[in-house]
Amino acid sequence: MTAALRALVLSFLLPLAPAALPAPASPAPPLISPRLKSAALASPMPRGNLGGWPGDTGLDIAGDHLEVFALAAGTLDYAEWGHTRWTTGKDTAYSVRLALDEPIPWGEHGERRITHVYYTHLSKVEYPQREGSDTRKHVVTGERIAVSGIGNGTPHLHLGLLLDNQVEQDSWAYILREHEVRKVLGNYKNGARLP
Repeated sequence: MTAALRALVLSFLLPLAPAALPAPASPAPPLISPRLKSAALASPMPRGNLGGWPGDTGLDIAGDHLEVFALAAGTLDYAEWGHTRWTTGKDTAYSVRLALDEPIPWGEHGERRITHVYYTHLSKVEYPQREGSDTRKHVVTGERIAVSGIGNGTPHLHLGLLLDNQVEQDSWAYILREHEVRKVLGNYKNGARLP
């Protein structure tokens, strides 16, 4: 077909075409997790079972490759491989650290502040981001941020709550213990299933 013939055919067909193509579908909204007993917070891993042990620097939540959600609104410090000791064998070593928009009061008189949430043993992160990145992703309360994985050979999520902007996790003075994390979430008992 010559160029002239092609132009002639198109001149007859174009008026028959719809005036405008439909707008592309907007991206799906982020999945939102159910609220906890502490109503300002969202479940970090719905259907996960609390299985921590006293003295742990955070709370272990049992579950095999379940979706993981932002406990509260904040900005990702990182979402990448590493930031955990468990990196061998079948362990999945993705981790996320979230700087909270609104710190959570902590202590007998609320004199301290939970400023960051740490998630590890993740098999996948929704928004990969290197530590120190110039562009940092903001997430809303209950937004999906990852999928749980395996740590120390066991399928679970490790959830840590960090105090007073001390994020290096090299001092136990700035990390809540297992029973303290359960208290923040709404006084759940060990072995309870999260909503």
